[in-house]
Amino acid sequence: MNPYARGSNAYKKASVTTKDQGTLILMLYDGAIRFLKTAIKKIEDDDLEGAHTYISRAKNIISELLTSLNTDNSGRVGVGLKSLYVYMFNRLIDANIQKNKEYLAEVAELLAELRDGWRGVINKKKDEAKANQFNNRNELKPIQIQG
Repeated sequence: MNPYARGSNAYKKASVTTKDQGTLILMLYDGAIRFLKTAIKKIEDDDLEGAHTYISRAKNIISELLTSLNTDNSGRVGVGLKSLYVYMFNRLIDANIQKNKEYLAEVAELLAELRDGWRGVINKKKDEAKANQFNNRNELKPIQIQG
């Protein structure tokens, strides 16, 4: 491996390990959507092996989302999300067997909706954190310096 690739890999690893959980989930959704779009293109180009590769990558991401989901504390939302991930995973198996672009597009659309929902949650949390940060400024006491 050349030194530039090593540096690039280290940068990517550091970038991922320093992200918050919400941002990582967005990255996973984005990756799966990108892989599904590429798989659709591969099917259109009659590259069935390439389609299989990209469908498998999307399946791996959904599997990761499914296994990392904590349904203990998430209530009905977590159970619903788990069911949706299982549905998408099974849909991708069918799409891979049949090389069905419509199934891939359906899963990509579901992932895009989930991504938009997560983005809204993340933005709301950021806005609340900023509001709290500015509200706490009123509580600061002036510094008295004696010289």
